[in-house]
Amino acid sequence: MVTSHKSLWWWLTLGCCLVSFLAASRTAPAQERKPAAELIALTGKAEIKSSGETKFRPANLQDKLYPQDQVRTLADSRAKLFFQDESILILSEDTTLDISKFQMNSQGQRESSLIKMLHGSLRFIVQKVTAGAPANFEIQGQTAIMGIRGTDGVYESRSPDQITFLSGNNVIIIRNLTTGQTISLTQNNFVIATPGQPMRTGTVTPRMRQQILRHYQVAQIFTPTAVTSPGPPPAAVMTALQRSGTTFLGEPQYPNSNQGRDNFSPGAQGNGVGAPAIPLSALHQPLIPRK
Repeated sequence: MVTSHKSLWWWLTLGCCLVSFLAASRTAPAQERKPAAELIALTGKAEIKSSGETKFRPANLQDKLYPQDQVRTLADSRAKLFFQDESILILSEDTTLDISKFQMNSQGQRESSLIKMLHGSLRFIVQKVTAGAPANFEIQGQTAIMGIRGTDGVYESRSPDQITFLSGNNVIIIRNLTTGQTISLTQNNFVIATPGQPMRTGTVTPRMRQQILRHYQVAQIFTPTAVTSPGPPPAAVMTALQRSGTTFLGEPQYPNSNQGRDNFSPGAQGNGVGAPAIPLSALHQPLIPRK
């Protein structure tokens, strides 16, 4: 009789626990899955594979990318990703990227991130979060891993890896994954990380910089509505222009004119002729939800 009472008490306790658990699960708010980045520009073709998927699917402009998603560009293609912290990655052709981790805090600032480049090359334009903040935007290639903040540069991962520091007020901390060697890279320098060997550094020449900027050109999809092609000026103005020898071009300065459009790189101040100093948030109105 005592045994039957104990058994009944056990089943009643278990039932109450199950009821409480189900009630809590119904009332608890669903955890919102927030995107890490958005595909804002594309030249050629790119593909995306989400966490849990086995195959890549065609990517389209304004596609969202979440932590643990992968994105890759095909031959003769470029893709530009705009992250929640207003950082930008421009993928070159035949590049595969894994957004391993990307976290923002409650104040809307970058907390930590890890981008794994499985193969290829990219240009990074990373926004500095706050003064004195750690280099918490990490990019890992086949041979090296680097921590960056407020930095514009290029990472080529084809074993050996090459990291080029174009501009920024901070150093890039680079560690060779095979030897453990760590160096601090400064502006206008590059480093080559070879498996099992000491890292070698060099200086970025003006020609190298020009080639890099040209290589990472990518189509822009954002066009400010206030910038339009003007019509011809009044006859009196045309007469004055002709007398002064000035030609009326009738083209806006950016971003629809050929001059300066491909060098229009927000976040990379002073890179490219004609790059206007416009806040990044004004140029790329984020389509991903922001807090």
